[in-house]
Parts: sequence; C-alpha cells; structure tokens
Amino acid sequence: MGKALTAAEVTNLFNSYIGNTMAVGVTSYFIKTASDPEVVEILENALDLAKFEVEQARNLLRESGHPHPQGFSSEDFNFLAPALYNDNIILLVKFILSQDGATVYSVAMSEATRMDVRKYYLECSTRTIEFNNQLVELMEKKGLFHPKIHLPVPGSIEKVHKQSFVGGVFSGRRPLNSMEIMQICTNIRNIDVEKEFLTSFIQITSSKQLAEHFKRGEKIAKKHSQIFRSLLAHDGLPQYPSLESEITDSTVSPFSEHMMLYKISVFASSTVARYGTAISTMMRKDVGVDFTRLMAELSLYGEDTLNLMIELGFLDQLPLAKELEK
Repeated sequence: MGKALTAAEVTNLFNSYIGNTMAVGVTSYFIKTASDPEVVEILENALDLAKFEVEQARNLLRESGHPHPQGFSSEDFNFLAPALYNDNIILLVKFILSQDGATVYSVAMSEATRMDVRKYYLECSTRTIEFNNQLVELMEKKGLFHPKIHLPVPGSIEKVHKQSFVGGVFSGRRPLNSMEIMQICTNIRNIDVEKEFLTSFIQITSSKQLAEHFKRGEKIAKKHSQIFRSLLAHDGLPQYPSLESEITDSTVSPFSEHMMLYKISVFASSTVARYGTAISTMMRKDVGVDFTRLMAELSLYGEDTLNLMIELGFLDQLPLAKELEK
C-alpha cells in the first residue's frame, strides 16, 4: 500500500474520477453524433484526455488503499440515441468545462503534498490548457466568440476621485467597466449553456419528478440570463445570440437519470463559484447585489439537486473523519 493520501488529495482524486468517467461517456456520445469532422477530431482529443485522467486517478486511489467511487459506465449512456445537440453547443460546453478544469487542476496540485499526485495534476492542467487552446482556435474559426465587445481606448489612465464610482443599489449608475463586462459576458455564456442542457433533459426524461426539477432550473437559468443581458443592454453593448436552435427535437434519452442529475449539480456548483468570483471583483454595488441574490437562488437549487441525488441513491460518499466515541 502506498503512502496515505491527505484529505485534500483523496477529495480531489475522488472528484476527478467521477467527473471524468462522466466525461468519457458524454464525449463518446458526442463523437457519434457530431457532424463536423473538425469537431469530431477535437472531441477525440478530449476523450483521450478524460481516459488518461480516469486511469491515473483510479491508480492513485488504489495504490493508497482507497476504493474508487462508482462513477459512470456505459450503462449510463445510450450511444445509439440520435443527436440531441448541434456541434456549436458541444464546443461551447467543452470550452466551459476546460476553463473550469484548468482552474480545478491547478488548485488540486497546490493542495497536494505527495509528488505523484502533484505530477498527476500538473499533467492534467498542462493537457487541459493545451486542449483549451485547440478549442479556442476552432471556435474562433467558426465565429463562436462573436460578438466581441471592444471598449474605447483611453488616452491615459485616470484615478477614481469620487465615491459615487461604486454607486448605490438604487442610485444613478456609471457605465460598466471592463472587469464587470468580462464577468457578465462569461456568466451569460455559462448560464445559457446550462439552460439549454436543462431544456434538453426536460425533453428526454421519462421521470415526472426530474422533469419538474429540471423545469425549475430552466426557469432560474432563463431569469439569470435575462438579468445579465439587461445589464449589457443598458449600456448599449452587443448581445450574445441565443442557443435555443442548438438543441434538436429528439426525445430519445442518451443519458441515465444519475448522469443528468450529476451534470446539473456540477453546472450549479461551478456557476455558483463563478458568481462568487464575479462578486469579489464588482465595483458597482447594484451589479454586486444582482450577483449575490442570484448566487443564493442557484445555491438553493444546487442543494435541492444534491438532496434529490441522495433520495435516488446516486451520491457516492466521500471518506469521513473517524467518529469520536460519545
């Protein structure tokens, strides 16, 4: 048995294993349904990366005497199901996940003390960044980053002299600054993709309970998107196109209930984290208030998603500290 894993190491390996077993199945399905050869090629790279991450996480857990979680298998996917998503949204979701992955792997490496775990996450981070570069190149070629928002170039850097720069919740508002625009645009893209996945899950699930849960999430995501878009519109900034046309009318489910709920829980937690980052960088009070209340709403939905996973027996338990004798 290898050297014991710390709480941080086992947590990160546990989550890496589960998340990437899902990625293997989802990506394999995307490869079978994508129509553009360039998209298929980049998905094959994504599949190789996910398989590497699964194998190494499993080995590190086993060598330390830890059982690996159940994760996902071929039983959670119907690879014969027709296309549910068009190529553009497939690229967008992979782009968002590669952004999240690069951050998660960097943090996981910084939290590890065992050199083999650190090397694993360094390799994951390096490969994910390279994959993200490939995605950006292809998405730029296909115009998926349009519209791009460009701001007037100031003649010189000015200092902020008035407290009114941060504004109030209800008082007059200055134009958005570049940081606020970046955070709003990033979250529009993220929440729009989440909304379309929820819409597709409503379309394919046979469970009334899950359909109602997904409808609630869809309503939340739609409201958040509208609020973010209204912030851009107030300053006359370009609007991002809707992704509604990127979902087909197929009602054949490629995914198990377990996989759909886990996917939504991951979307919810990563979006809450993005909102938290946005709040920490906001200088305009009213925008910060918007993100704060929306984060609270989404956090509650994420908690209810987790409770539903527990109810249905889908949640693998992380290792616990030793229970003290009473």
